[in-house]
Amino acid sequence: AEIKRAQVDGMPGFPVYTRKVHTDASYLVCAQKLLASTAVIYPQFATHNAQTLSAIQVWAQAAGIDDYEFQCLHGMGETLYDQVVGPAGLDKPCRIYAPVGSHETLLAYLVRRLLENGANSSFVNQIVDEAISIDTLVADPFAIARQTGGVAHPNIALPADLFGLERRNSAGIDLSDESVLREIDAAFALQAMQPKHAAPLLQGAVSARDSHAVCNPANHHDVVGHVIDADLQDVGSALAAAKAYAMDWQTMPPADRAQLLMRGADLLEQNRLELMALAVREAGKSLPNAIAEVREAVDFMRYYAAQVSDELNALALGPVVCISPWNFPLAIFIGEISAALAAGNVVLAKPAEQTPLIAYRAVQLLHQAGIPRGALQLLPGRGDTVGAALVADRRVRGVIFTGSTDVAQLINRVLAKRAVVEGAEIALIAETGGQNALIVDSSALPEQVVQDVISSAFDSAGQRCSALRVLCLQTDIADKTLVMLHGAMAELNIGNPDRLATDVGPVIDAD
Repeated sequence: AEIKRAQVDGMPGFPVYTRKVHTDASYLVCAQKLLASTAVIYPQFATHNAQTLSAIQVWAQAAGIDDYEFQCLHGMGETLYDQVVGPAGLDKPCRIYAPVGSHETLLAYLVRRLLENGANSSFVNQIVDEAISIDTLVADPFAIARQTGGVAHPNIALPADLFGLERRNSAGIDLSDESVLREIDAAFALQAMQPKHAAPLLQGAVSARDSHAVCNPANHHDVVGHVIDADLQDVGSALAAAKAYAMDWQTMPPADRAQLLMRGADLLEQNRLELMALAVREAGKSLPNAIAEVREAVDFMRYYAAQVSDELNALALGPVVCISPWNFPLAIFIGEISAALAAGNVVLAKPAEQTPLIAYRAVQLLHQAGIPRGALQLLPGRGDTVGAALVADRRVRGVIFTGSTDVAQLINRVLAKRAVVEGAEIALIAETGGQNALIVDSSALPEQVVQDVISSAFDSAGQRCSALRVLCLQTDIADKTLVMLHGAMAELNIGNPDRLATDVGPVIDAD
């Protein structure tokens, strides 16, 4: 589980060994250190492994050490310890320990121990397997480790290599590492001193005009930056430029287009602390959510770059409008854009009006990566003006939208009318919200239910289209589960999302 979690989280490596023999060797090294310190420590060695037990006994005997004991779990290891305790055996004491509590409380613990001892690599499992020789069972773990050079298991992919040759996994950040936290803190402090700005990023020039402030949803006195919204003239010039460049982008060799997307992903990752700071201050993201925001954006770009092919070129539509939401202002914004670009379409990106600053910086980085302005233009502004003008224009051949169901239906109606007038279908890809329910019956483990409910309902302050809205509990377990749920909710910290202790940040605005 820890190996898989490290892979999913994009960690630099693993917090556990990837070979069983390395675990055995580590145990024995620790045993040596404990035996060397019996003047101040009374060692108690818990093991069901006969080879491990024998090594400890031989080392202790050679050093003249008798001040130690063994331990075994109640109900396990009796066959081994029959050879250890008493004058007929090694005459060493063995302390038997047992978990104490109710069946319900202990079941998960006992299942875990059974899984561990039932694993293929477990000594307890192997000793009853007649296909495994005694020599194999009692082999010296140090000798086996030397044979493999002490290196990790080659068949377990490092987190960066999780997807093999297809693409590199996005890099995560370990928030339990104090040096990493200091680096984040310094980067955030630097970013707070640098006022941000956003404006249309078009193929042509943008006229000078007034901007308006973008404030931190967790602290309305904190002005994150200022944005100049696009106007209808900007929309017109962007559409003209997109139509003029559409064939150039569509006919670009797929490998070249993929390389630009890969380069863009690398630049997003290299600037992740700046993007995280924007996600926190502009969108109210918690630190774990801010990390996930950047990682998902990077993964989107690398994933779609790997899908680029000659076949896609023939299927390109032309100018595509991408309208993204404020709850994933980088991840979904980049996901929509990179999918459209990979398929050979030129993009007019309209970010949510609440989060234009992070979108502006992301598009800047994609332009820096070499994606031409004619292929990707940014048009910040209100949905009912900029978004509406883009969707209604006959030069637009497709719309990708993530947001409310009401707005999606409005866009659908506009495109349907256009399709009748123009005599051609206009593509619409829409992802909207819903009323998501979780139905829990009496077979569910309440601890797991509560953990999942808390995560689904209150992560991102509940501002996800996938967030849990309705919890249906079978009467038999309802009272107990609700008590546990109320207790878990009381432990949640609501506050400024730039604090690591904060579990739930702000909602985006009053609406």
